[in-house]
Amino acid sequence: MPYLQIPPVWLTRPVRVTLIGAGGTGSHLFGALAALDHSLRALDHPGGLQVTVFDPDRVSPTNIGRQAFWPAEIGQNKAIALVQRVNLGLGLDWVAVPQRFSTPSADFRDVDLLITAVDQARVRATLGRQTHALSYPLSDPIWWLDTGNSAFEAQVVLGHWQAEAGPDWIPNIFQLYPELARIDDRAQREPSCSAAASLARQWLPINRLVADTALTLLWRLFREGCIETHGAWIDLQTLHVRPLHTDPRVWASFGWTNPD
Repeated sequence: MPYLQIPPVWLTRPVRVTLIGAGGTGSHLFGALAALDHSLRALDHPGGLQVTVFDPDRVSPTNIGRQAFWPAEIGQNKAIALVQRVNLGLGLDWVAVPQRFSTPSADFRDVDLLITAVDQARVRATLGRQTHALSYPLSDPIWWLDTGNSAFEAQVVLGHWQAEAGPDWIPNIFQLYPELARIDDRAQREPSCSAAASLARQWLPINRLVADTALTLLWRLFREGCIETHGAWIDLQTLHVRPLHTDPRVWASFGWTNPD
């Protein structure tokens, strides 16, 4: 069975993270990344995390409660609100980009880990189609951690996005779920007119639980260096979390086999 191994460079310098989305799950993921950064530095990691956050939206009154924002932040851009808070509180120099992430204009040479926390299947499908698509040499792999959820179910998947092909390749979310390219999610993305409508669409704990599951995966990777799981499925109705093992037989059940 292959293992999920931490890239050695992640232990020698700051790990450069791009977080795409700072809403329901993304805002809680941001807090998880801040906690991870602080803990890594306390354990003498050389630089912790260097995070850049993309989100074009502003905090609205309906976001308060389910997302990790406060009433005083209503009207502010979500990425800016989160980054200002952590930079002032923890003395960091993380970066907020108050606009939609665009893969054509992005420079991935300064990225170690992509994290998607968006409810737009087409964004994830666009990234998925670019697996192995870089035109310049890549000295270190780029990983992709995807989080997605419905009302009470969710998945977290960590896999390779750009890396050398070979038997150590770990499939990403798009390789396991290529149907993302065919999903029309416009109805799901309609803005809620009230907090009650938002909570009717998604259970209150789902975003925080997804963020904590992603944090657990990254924490184990840093602390253990090599793990046998690269994701999980979560069902709040049954309070069940099922691990996604780094097992070719599991991947084959999704229809994916490593061509190399």
